[in-house]
Amino acid sequence: PVADPTRHDPGHSLPTVDLSPAADTRSVGERTLDLGRPLAGPAPASAPASPAGYELLAELGRGGMGVVYRARDAALSRDVAVKLLNDRYDRSSPAARRFVEEAKITGQLQHPGIPPVHEVGELPDGRPFLVMKLVEGRTLAALIAGRAATRGALVAAFERVCQAVAYAHSRGVIHRDLKPANVMVGAFGEVQVMDWGMAKVLADAGAG
Repeated sequence: PVADPTRHDPGHSLPTVDLSPAADTRSVGERTLDLGRPLAGPAPASAPASPAGYELLAELGRGGMGVVYRARDAALSRDVAVKLLNDRYDRSSPAARRFVEEAKITGQLQHPGIPPVHEVGELPDGRPFLVMKLVEGRTLAALIAGRAATRGALVAAFERVCQAVAYAHSRGVIHRDLKPANVMVGAFGEVQVMDWGMAKVLADAGAG
């Protein structure tokens, strides 16, 4: 059901928004995910071997640097997002170093509005991978375009975005690609600022 359009109290949780008929799935750090792909079904035949402890289930999207899969965490019986460095890059390439740096930057941002990184590791061929929270919902851009949320819900989402970005700034991190397409809103009002792949750490910033 669509939230009450008449009022929003910033002191309360976000209103529920209508995410039907289809929900996007995003994971942190990939700027060119194909949000129209189905979430079910096996990974493509060309998919690499799964990282230890995880089963790759389906490709969610790919960009110039990485490929993101929906995966099953065997130890905790939960679905996560696993991002692998594209096999066109060598383990010692600048892209590989940037891939790991992205994980480190995001992993240091401990805020409810920023998806956490659970693990960083290496595949048997030496390429890095990172395991992230699987974020399901719709982008703020899709909600705006589809009129699937009320003005109050959109204002509340914007408020949550500001809180997450303010926290990152207090830690000396600048997102540098903030836009509605990089904000996810869940069915119960969760707001997550995504895609920190272009983030910059200010060398002279304090820890906050």
